[in-house]
Amino acid sequence: MAFDIVKIFRQRLGESYDLHTKYINPAWAKVTQLIGYDKNYTKAEGCYLWDDKGKRYLDCVSGFCVSNIGHNHPVVRQALRDALNESLPNLIQLDCSLLSGLLAEALVQRIPWLNMVFFANSGSEAIEAAIKFARAATGRRRILYADHSYHGVTYGALSVTGHPMWREGFEPLVPQMDSVPFGDSDAVERELAKGDVAGILLEPIQVSAGIILPPEHYFARVAQLCKKYKTLFIMDEIHTGIGRTGTFLASEQWQIEPDIICLSKGLSGSMVPVSAVVTRKDVIRGVYSRLDRSCVHASTFMGNNLAMIAGLATLHVLETENLLMRCREMADYFMKVLKPLQEKYELVKEVRGRGLLLGVELGEPSSVYLRQAWSMMHKINPGLFAQALTIPLMEDHAILTQVAGHNEDVLKIAPAFVVTKEDIDYFAKSLDSVLMAAHSFPGPFWDVSKRLAMNALF
Repeated sequence: MAFDIVKIFRQRLGESYDLHTKYINPAWAKVTQLIGYDKNYTKAEGCYLWDDKGKRYLDCVSGFCVSNIGHNHPVVRQALRDALNESLPNLIQLDCSLLSGLLAEALVQRIPWLNMVFFANSGSEAIEAAIKFARAATGRRRILYADHSYHGVTYGALSVTGHPMWREGFEPLVPQMDSVPFGDSDAVERELAKGDVAGILLEPIQVSAGIILPPEHYFARVAQLCKKYKTLFIMDEIHTGIGRTGTFLASEQWQIEPDIICLSKGLSGSMVPVSAVVTRKDVIRGVYSRLDRSCVHASTFMGNNLAMIAGLATLHVLETENLLMRCREMADYFMKVLKPLQEKYELVKEVRGRGLLLGVELGEPSSVYLRQAWSMMHKINPGLFAQALTIPLMEDHAILTQVAGHNEDVLKIAPAFVVTKEDIDYFAKSLDSVLMAAHSFPGPFWDVSKRLAMNALF
């Protein structure tokens, strides 16, 4: 009997939130319903999503920067179809896969100061590998990370994630992981001077902390200090890599050459989970130091055909469609149309970011009634106001967006690189409308905020 997954999908469309409530994560199902995100999407293409009523949405989340080249890119889909039409060997384990070798070669060509690649399946796994590699290669144990960082939720990655919300309920974590303030190179030197740090793990931009950029010369000095104290510089480019900031790596914009780079998200072409740790041969030799240790760190599904093909096709699309330049051009235009909102509205504190990874930071207003309403919401829950802003963007303007992080007053904007100027104009006009409503107290926006606040109490 034939298995028709498309038929099953169409027949049971509309059950997803009930199924998640019953079998997967009831809390998440409730949150999506509470903020009006419980849509039944039937199609995704480029920057857009369509629901079962035929309504189109502008996606400015991109699966948390998974869909850099857009949803369901035809080149990636065709490459996967082509492979599935062949009986290619896959996950033999006791061999060396051609496709993983080709993707490793392609990544090294784009990161020429590094020359070796380890593949895994998720960003967290890449971070886990980087931590282990740093310890094995240096013989040291301590890892430094930055306050307010986010690197993942598996135990090693969680141990270098500097936000208490993610850690609550899971401690004790992996020992000898120590935090330093982001942007403080003097604090980094004080720790490195102790001579026991295997590696320092940083993000080029602290995405989940609110799209926080470093001081201009911070990374250059950290790189110098790492060389001085023989510590490995690990850069988490899981969110920022594969062109998201307008260059293949965000690190390029600070002219640094980290010893280890972690990639994931956008490398997948939004189709197949994949991650990569790109590093030097001496680091790899420090891990796989003898023949009997040749598989001392591995993953069953690493280098599987579909993941490697998705990665290769994604890199092809980035180059052939000139998407890095397009990302920069659309980013400049986005900043041009969003910056005036900073002058226009007292609730907008700053617009910032790099490439198509932008944040609109909201700040306490000066007028009395608005300030009272702002304070009330922040006393109930520090993250409610920015979250409330996303609700009318979805309900009234069909724009999918999200806050930058837990309890952050920052709206995160990260559409696919194929976003158009018309899309950007529409987003800016919609945000302008929502902000105007937010400056009218009392009013419909504050009714939505009150509803969200009341639900947050229970």
